[in-house]
Amino acid sequence: MEKFKVIFKGKVFVAPAKELFYLEIRVFLEPKESAFNTTDYESNGSAKILNMVRQRIVMSSRYESNWVWRFISGDGSLWYKVIQAIYGSKFDLHVTDQPSIWCSILREVKSLKDSGFDFSSHCKKRIGDGSCTSFWYDIWLADAPLCVQFPRLFALELDKEIVVANKMGASSVSASFRRDVRDGAERQQWDDLSSIMNSVVLSSSKDRWTCDLSGDGEFKVKVIRNFIDDLFLPSSDVATRWVKFIPIKVNVFSWRARRDRLPTRVNLSRRGVLLDSHLCPLCNAAMEDVQHVFFRCDVARVVLRKICRWWDLDWQEICSFSDWDAWFLSFRLSSRLKSILEGVFYVAWWRIWRLRNQLVFDASPPNRSTIFDDIVSWSFLWCSSRCNRVFSWEYWLKNPYLISL
Repeated sequence: MEKFKVIFKGKVFVAPAKELFYLEIRVFLEPKESAFNTTDYESNGSAKILNMVRQRIVMSSRYESNWVWRFISGDGSLWYKVIQAIYGSKFDLHVTDQPSIWCSILREVKSLKDSGFDFSSHCKKRIGDGSCTSFWYDIWLADAPLCVQFPRLFALELDKEIVVANKMGASSVSASFRRDVRDGAERQQWDDLSSIMNSVVLSSSKDRWTCDLSGDGEFKVKVIRNFIDDLFLPSSDVATRWVKFIPIKVNVFSWRARRDRLPTRVNLSRRGVLLDSHLCPLCNAAMEDVQHVFFRCDVARVVLRKICRWWDLDWQEICSFSDWDAWFLSFRLSSRLKSILEGVFYVAWWRIWRLRNQLVFDASPPNRSTIFDDIVSWSFLWCSSRCNRVFSWEYWLKNPYLISL
């Protein structure tokens, strides 16, 4: 395997090409310096390797928690050793005001902490033989380091870097204290520490880091991402509906319509946009909001009635998407046929909105008489091309129930 000598801040590191490609050194590059001294490369093609590293920097910039986890857990790789040499071994003491990629990652982590998600608090040590776990600084008992839980006892400690194995192997936990424990707050903290230490049993296995966000204790980027999404992204009581028989643009449009994220005149006025009129351009009879455009407007009601007549459905007056959901769930159809029917309604809403935009922005008025024909032909084209079985145009026109799926 090819290896390269990398000189950084006066220190020489030997790294295989695979290490470089997977961005093992990307987090400590300092913009103020030349970053690499490429004169000691043992192979040609160093520019290609560096270019791949730069590409990986962009690709991996979204996974800050992954790099923080790798540093906290101490994976022993080249970049971990360099970060430790530059910024120190204590993650909490790393500076964030320098113009480096590692500092930018720490700033993102701090921003998440200020917003309510402290990732480092979910990284805990699972004790084995205790040889690699700091007694006072690591989180291995309860949800905080012992130096935070018992500050009075920590102040008495002479060897603040002592590991759990040495502490447990001594004659007493207080053997490394600079004096005996006194009454009052110190005695209370000592009793509490002694109580929880009685349950600690060392084993022959190695200590290892765990992430308590996943059930098995393993760190997974997907779990972190889902946790952050649930914490910060807005939630909806209605599940997102997606019909695979129609184009993505129509699905996205229907999703936006359901969430009232279309630029209707009512929504535009709420954002401070000055308009000549807030009335619906299709009927000029009521304020234009999402519910009116797709259900209450005369044009929408005529279109929806024609669709129900075409599919032999009982029509009822619907005023909102929630009413439509309840009405649609009452049908007894096969899942695939019902999905196609839902796609037809999505196409209808998309066509109604397109007619609305033509009335607003086009110089010449559009032809309203073809709107239902467009819905039938476009839905047939899209559904037939995305279905794994062929069905005829005649069946689609006469009775969609005859379609064999």
